[in-house]
Amino acid sequence: MENISLRYRVEYAALRSVFWIFERLGQKKASTFGGWLARKIGTRLSVHQLAYDNMKQALPNLSETERQVALVKMWDNLGRNIAEIPYLQSLLDNPEAVEIVGAEFMDAQVASGKSAFFVTAHYGPWELVQVVGKHIKNHSVVLYRAANNPLVEAYFQAMRLDPDNQFYSKGREGAKAMLRAVRDGRAIGLLNDQKLNGGIAVPFFGRDAMTAPAIAEIARKMEIPIYPMKVERLENGHFRATVSPALELSKTDDRDADIYEILKQINEVYEDWITERPDHWFWVHNRWP
Repeated sequence: MENISLRYRVEYAALRSVFWIFERLGQKKASTFGGWLARKIGTRLSVHQLAYDNMKQALPNLSETERQVALVKMWDNLGRNIAEIPYLQSLLDNPEAVEIVGAEFMDAQVASGKSAFFVTAHYGPWELVQVVGKHIKNHSVVLYRAANNPLVEAYFQAMRLDPDNQFYSKGREGAKAMLRAVRDGRAIGLLNDQKLNGGIAVPFFGRDAMTAPAIAEIARKMEIPIYPMKVERLENGHFRATVSPALELSKTDDRDADIYEILKQINEVYEDWITERPDHWFWVHNRWP
């Protein structure tokens, strides 16, 4: 990493300084501090307006007060997510920290000997999607978007190291890892709520959104079940992971229509989650054209 820019080095140094504080506060105090810090900074950033516009168009029935409260809580959730990264393993190893609803679907995946997708979103404490790997213990694969700063990326991955989960960034490397996981009958955790310019236009809150099709293509071709999974913040620093029944996968003579229908179902699941708890989704994504 000799050619790392000065900007990336400064960002990394600043991040390490903040995480030095997080690591000495303990999980609950770090989470509280991270939430406070993100509320103070996030609401002053230019992307806060993008989040406001996205929420207003997607959820027009919210009052102005409800919208503003939800956006502040969104930043709070992001700050807590970041502050909790050093404590992920202790949270995942504590059966009282993360309540699991729908564990029978994970057990069914193991019993079947086949692979399965557990699809989630940048919703709530999304880092805890790793609870899938912890529960089924078959070295699950988690696909994610890597940080732009390679120093930050390496630092985060070092803290995410876990014997029950393997992380791969989206792209060619992630695609190869996903196919290997399918062949080996392993679970795959995937966040599929971000814009992909080369994706497929699928309705999301009434507007077309470019959506990554890989999960639908593989699920249809290889008959891999897709289980929606969300993680929520509860009171007193606890969390709940909910796995829902597998989606109904279409497989007709019209491949493109089948893929479109699968992606539409996934987006509709996201819509339900976000409508229920709008503060839990990360609205700063440039999701729509």
